[in-house]
Amino acid sequence: MATVTNTNVTNPGDIAGLLVSARQDAIFAGYESSIYLPGVLANIYDVPAGSVTAQIPKFTAVATSSVETEAHNATSAAIAELDIINVANAGVDVTAQSYAARAMLKDLGGANASGVGTVLGRAVSEKFDTDFSALFTGASNSVGAAGDGLTVALVAQAVQKVRANKFAGQLWMVLHPSQVEDILLELAGTAAIPGSGGDAMNEAMREGLVGQMFGANIVQSTSLVKDGSDDFTGCVWAENAFGIAMFKGLDVSSQTNITGLGTDIVASLHAKAALVDASRACKIISAE
Repeated sequence: MATVTNTNVTNPGDIAGLLVSARQDAIFAGYESSIYLPGVLANIYDVPAGSVTAQIPKFTAVATSSVETEAHNATSAAIAELDIINVANAGVDVTAQSYAARAMLKDLGGANASGVGTVLGRAVSEKFDTDFSALFTGASNSVGAAGDGLTVALVAQAVQKVRANKFAGQLWMVLHPSQVEDILLELAGTAAIPGSGGDAMNEAMREGLVGQMFGANIVQSTSLVKDGSDDFTGCVWAENAFGIAMFKGLDVSSQTNITGLGTDIVASLHAKAALVDASRACKIISAE
């Protein structure tokens, strides 16, 4: 009697191969879709394995009045002993937060493991980004008002509020696409005025985005959620305004689900974002 092979049966070796693909795609999709997890917009502090709490460092500034000066005296080699200035570390304490999304790969479903991993990875990273952006409301500086549109002038004010606190260097700005739309429309209107064109206007007309204004890199993200008044709160900040305590990076695990006739796939992330120094940031409020 001839041997019949059932090609619809999935063996453990096949599942193992599928899960490798799911893990790779989940991690890639998660970090690709997140604006914060890559560690460019905010510093990431790796936490030792097994820890559930961490402290993100925040060093207090030294006032210029505490800095001593002394003119050179050619007739005396004596140098006054300097007073000791205590540089305090007022770190921000955080507790680990877990993010997880689960799906089941059915034994006889024909589901694509790579596709499942991509969906789960993006879901986890998008939730993390939403929680990070929710911290913007804690910034000590503010421009704009509920119900009003965003203007180029407000963007300039926000940047300069951060600069006025003695924070130089690169600034990052995150806005909702609706806020960026206000800027694009203003620049488009300016384009109709002869001789008013500039790099920002030309880039907006050509690319449909505003990459940089007033020394701040602008990133648009849907992680900003409307409040009860249909307003968005964006933010511009200097380095070390925000921090991320990374307890365990985005990963994928799996196990057989006997009663469900399939394999559970779970994408997870263990991290906590925090507003470290509110004076380094300025929130930008505008209507949808």
